[in-house]
Amino acid sequence: MKWKWKVKKEMYVPFAKETPRRILLPQVKVKDTEDITEDQVTITLRRAISFHSTLQAHDGHWPGDYGGPMFLLPGLIITLSITGALNAVLSKEHKPEICQYIYNHQNRDGRWGLHIEGPSTMFGTYLSYLTLRLSGEEADDGQGAVEKGRKWLLDHGGATAITSSGKVWLSVAS
Repeated sequence: MKWKWKVKKEMYVPFAKETPRRILLPQVKVKDTEDITEDQVTITLRRAISFHSTLQAHDGHWPGDYGGPMFLLPGLIITLSITGALNAVLSKEHKPEICQYIYNHQNRDGRWGLHIEGPSTMFGTYLSYLTLRLSGEEADDGQGAVEKGRKWLLDHGGATAITSSGKVWLSVAS
């Protein structure tokens, strides 16, 4: 499968309008037969920095769509949970949003994949299920989504069937 990453312009346009480019540099054009000079590299880097600085939000971050990997968020939630920082870092408003994101990407068979469009995997299902539970979801929450995921996990071998990296996360979380 070939991935196509698309930049959602609507996220960046407001920042670009508020922070116009300070330096307008010419585009460097190099023919195949020419050597690239240090000045051309410098101009190209300055153009890139100038462009990306217009996309930066006022608080210093670059907004973007996180849609994709389903295995990164569980690592954050597990780490915050075991360090006792879950409630200090995430507000009560964050948790339902995180859970809704996970619910939105549950496959019809009750499992989750490694990414939002991926096929169901044991690893993805365990991490998503664990994230929901650590975020405060009960077995009957998510209109049956939590229970559906749990049932599938238990019916298919439980924790012994997860990959070794999944077992590491489960051991850290317990």
